[in-house]
Amino acid sequence: MNNKIFLKIGWMLIIALLGYLFFVVFFLSPKVNNYLSDTEIKNERLQFNKVVSIINSKSRNSENKDLLIKDVELLLSSVTLAKTGQIYIFDSSGKVIIDASSEFETKNISKLILPNTQNKLFLEEIKKSYNSRSSFEYLWNKPYDAYNYVYPKISWVEYNKNLDWYIVSSIYREDFSTYVEGINALILNISILLFVVLAIIGIFITVKVIAPINKMLSEVQKVHVETNEFEATPKSKDEIGFLANQFNTLLDQVETNRKTLDDHVQQKTKEITNKLYYDELTNLKNRYALQEDIKDSDFVSIALVDIDSFDDINELYGFSTGNLVLIETANILNEFSSRYNVTVHRIHGNVFSVTDKRMMGFSKYDQFISELSTLFKNRPVIVKELDIEIFIDITLGISIAQEEPLKTAGIALKKAKKTNQRYFVYNNELDTKEVIKKSIFWREKIKCALKDNTVTPFYQPIFNRNKEIVKYETLMRIKDLDDEGKEVFLLPYLFLDVAVKTKQYLQLSNQVISKALSDLSRTDKQISFNLSFKDILDVDFVESLDKNLDKIDSVNKERIVFEILESDHISDYTILEDFILKYRNQGIKIAIDDFGTGYSNFAHILKIRPDYIKIDGSLIKNIDTDKNSFEMVKSIIEFSRALNIKVIAEFIHSQEVFDLVSDLGVDEFQGFHLGKPDPHIE
Repeated sequence: MNNKIFLKIGWMLIIALLGYLFFVVFFLSPKVNNYLSDTEIKNERLQFNKVVSIINSKSRNSENKDLLIKDVELLLSSVTLAKTGQIYIFDSSGKVIIDASSEFETKNISKLILPNTQNKLFLEEIKKSYNSRSSFEYLWNKPYDAYNYVYPKISWVEYNKNLDWYIVSSIYREDFSTYVEGINALILNISILLFVVLAIIGIFITVKVIAPINKMLSEVQKVHVETNEFEATPKSKDEIGFLANQFNTLLDQVETNRKTLDDHVQQKTKEITNKLYYDELTNLKNRYALQEDIKDSDFVSIALVDIDSFDDINELYGFSTGNLVLIETANILNEFSSRYNVTVHRIHGNVFSVTDKRMMGFSKYDQFISELSTLFKNRPVIVKELDIEIFIDITLGISIAQEEPLKTAGIALKKAKKTNQRYFVYNNELDTKEVIKKSIFWREKIKCALKDNTVTPFYQPIFNRNKEIVKYETLMRIKDLDDEGKEVFLLPYLFLDVAVKTKQYLQLSNQVISKALSDLSRTDKQISFNLSFKDILDVDFVESLDKNLDKIDSVNKERIVFEILESDHISDYTILEDFILKYRNQGIKIAIDDFGTGYSNFAHILKIRPDYIKIDGSLIKNIDTDKNSFEMVKSIIEFSRALNIKVIAEFIHSQEVFDLVSDLGVDEFQGFHLGKPDPHIE
């Protein structure tokens, strides 16, 4: 009977292990793969939207279309989506304007037919995709397989009405899977390995634990003594000792197996971590590890190191030798990095990164870049296994204090290779020394301000037609001392960009909003706060905002105004509308700030229905001398009046301007002529 029990337990363990293996293979692994692929697609979609935003911005600021096309062509040639994806542009007639991939240079896109559907690529599918605001997926060929249209592609479509341009991405879906290739195999191999280990442990337990128990029970069953005899006869010390020894052995085996299992789990966890975050060939950390390492860093500079003409090395010496070159290159970079206290990662293929998270001094960073760019100039890579020397050249792409350091370094690397430069610094029209120097100075200045609680809200009054204060706009300042020890207040244009890059912006805004909301009790006027669409998208910012608002009662919330910057950076009006609805339900008023300079989509204004429209100061500034500004302001006022939206005019710098916009029908006024920003509020 006991043997049957142990047999059942054994079968239950086997079934459980098989169930676990099926779960990993058919559920967990595909889920992980799909999640990583979807994440990459979302990231590349954001990259595409940024490129579209840059093109739209350039189109508004450019008067020469030929120069604009050259400028955009240069931009698109430096942008790669996913692994090989490109962006091309054509007009509504199907004429190709820009094609960085040269795929459509000799073709009339309006006549191209999708072989699998027989639909026209441009006239039907791409226009349909734009109108429905959805991704467009189709099957296409490849240069090396021109007759087989079996490769899935994905495209996103945007349209610039002013230029009559369709801006379209062209990416093979398999490009996204290259970021996660091997994940399924990795998980499967680990699962099989874990299954084998657990099976071995199960056999070990059976032999070392269950067998002694069976033997012990068998010995016990041999001792068949009548009850009365048992009571009359002294207990056998030998039998009791035997049982005690068996139980002690059992306990020892259980404890030993528990420790063995813990050791195996720790070992396998370490192996999984190494496979996910370490490059198997060079033992360097990989791209995923770099992203984890820098995600919470205040300041990051990255230099991507690309081995030039590496394909030639593979063709001339073979792939195995190419791998040895990569290993030796990694060793040389590691040795070099130890002198500057930086870290080395292998990003992919023949591209490495050298990362500084500690913000070394600008003079030292200059020396660092200079030495890195010439590191392999007179130093051959020695392949000891073959006893040969191979000379290599490298190209650097450098990103310093950027919001997305890895991507911007990639853009810089492409620019360096295209222009045949030894290295290229992203945004290198700015002096590298000054960028580092400014970042260090203001990061420390902001850190001290946050620590010393010297972030100060200033209030600029807003007046009605009778020149009575009706509300205050909250502005950010940092209290500081000048060279003579006098108290001064620093303006945001000096430090706000650095605050965003060094991830100090949230703390700054939190202090200003918290202090301004506390000042609500000191006035009966409204208080307004400036919010950007980026703030609205920031989950941490919104969470911080809600915590501050929770301290305010519903009556005082009706005196709060959110001024939302109107610009072409608003990529999703649905998110904006949801945000406005959430806070409008709490009694908070909504204003559209800087109206007339951004996208100015009146259709969206009809949906949002703000309480106020604030006309941008650039239109008010010269309204008394510029007829175009006058007509624009007049149109905005008439539009707002029809919707019963109050109009606020900024930059009232003279009595003449005040009288002029007052006659046009402006409801409220703000500017230095009427009142300057001040830390005091009434």
